[in-house]
Amino acid sequence: MGKSHSKLSTEQLTELQGSTKFERKEIQQWHKGFLKDCPSGELNRAEFKGIYKKYFPFGDPSRFADYIFEVFDQNHNGTIDFTEFLQALSITSRGSSEEKLKWAFELYDIDGDGLITKDEMLQIVD
Repeated sequence: MGKSHSKLSTEQLTELQGSTKFERKEIQQWHKGFLKDCPSGELNRAEFKGIYKKYFPFGDPSRFADYIFEVFDQNHNGTIDFTEFLQALSITSRGSSEEKLKWAFELYDIDGDGLITKDEMLQIVD
């Protein structure tokens, strides 16, 4: 779904409705905003940090933004496409407690070994 698609296909909309908790109209609105901020259809780490900093202007949220980026970038290709963005947004804003907990666990489990160590916890909250 990456490269400069100005409109989502019916198939893409249906797929996103099935994988998120958003309705068709909401998906289209989010997509329009995503393309406004990311005309290429993808968001790289530096762009993500810039956007993240707008919402947290005090201090330096760069390290925390890196951890968030890693969880959003599900296929670990170094960019966040619209599908990855919307799925993460769906979980964090409308997910069940269990889905949110799983997402937060992935955030804190920095090395992906299925455990959260004291060191990993300190890296996130530091």
